[in-house]
Amino acid sequence: MEPTLSKPEGAEQPFLQPSPVRVLVQTLTHLVPSDGLETSGNNAHLDKLTSMLNRICRYHWNCDFDPSIFRWNTYGDEFGYSNRRCFFLFDYGSSTNDDEVPILSYEWAGESLKPRPELLQLKEVQAELKQMPFTEPPPGPYKRDPVREIVRIRLRKDMKIPDRELKYMKEHLEDMEWLERKVKPRFWSNFLAQIESQPKEKEEGEERKKLGDV
Repeated sequence: MEPTLSKPEGAEQPFLQPSPVRVLVQTLTHLVPSDGLETSGNNAHLDKLTSMLNRICRYHWNCDFDPSIFRWNTYGDEFGYSNRRCFFLFDYGSSTNDDEVPILSYEWAGESLKPRPELLQLKEVQAELKQMPFTEPPPGPYKRDPVREIVRIRLRKDMKIPDRELKYMKEHLEDMEWLERKVKPRFWSNFLAQIESQPKEKEEGEERKKLGDV
């Protein structure tokens, strides 16, 4: 049964009252719901993100998540682990003074969102919020992490690894050895399973393409 979400008393849809606001939600990784919305690519991480983002939007604005309206960020979203704290941060609207934007904080315990204003008093939360300003600064020079580090992060987050990254890893034995040393055995098994599934997925995709051309 899907958790029953209630709308805050007096809350309006963002289209009616476009007041800037930040919404911070704390939860544990194993409590983040999965509604099976993202069926393509077997991406459990993306499905959990979408499911949680929808719940937050329904609670506050009575609508599903729309990336063209809301800005969002996460911290600690390593869904490959259980019982780890993670955070979802929502930003809506614009402001000439970030210090004046109200911050509403909640906790998701698996069934509903509960107000937790004391979260904003935690020094670690204050530090992270300063690293994620409401008004986004101009983008700086882009620096891409090494592929092996990106793959390690994806495994910890229970994400599907893109084919190009799997191909790179297979072609670089030293990075494969590094990854095996750096991740837990279950993540390594997941990585090997994704490599082994590559030819099968490619064949199935080509077969579907052929059938579509008939």
